[in-house]
Amino acid sequence: MKERSLLERLEQRRASAYSMDIDHQSMIESVISNLQQMLNVREGSVYSLPGYGMPDFNDLVYEFPDAIYQLQLAIRQFLLRYEPRIENVLVSYVPDNSQPLQLRYKVDVSLKYAPMNTGAFQFETVITGSGQAFVKTA
Repeated sequence: MKERSLLERLEQRRASAYSMDIDHQSMIESVISNLQQMLNVREGSVYSLPGYGMPDFNDLVYEFPDAIYQLQLAIRQFLLRYEPRIENVLVSYVPDNSQPLQLRYKVDVSLKYAPMNTGAFQFETVITGSGQAFVKTA
């Protein structure tokens, strides 16, 4: 049952049998879905958790090209701190000259609780000029 978040389990309409087996693909899909939501929360917008969220992209615009690496570091720290199902996060900037108003990052992660060599996966996040993040599996 660790493959789905608590909210996903609560939203599930049908009762299922309890199992100790982990469906790694379901966990990856759940993590990707959670990361899509997480990366679109702005820092300071959750009053009960002031450090939760990503820095406002508009605040970083004036710090280019350093902003690219500040955002890369922020993504890594944010994922490690607030997504407990992953570890070994490596964030790499991917230059895209055809889209100068977007920042593209490749993110390699490993699932905790996965047998060796079965939990690693990769996704890509694109942050638009408005600060919106899109996540897709690579």
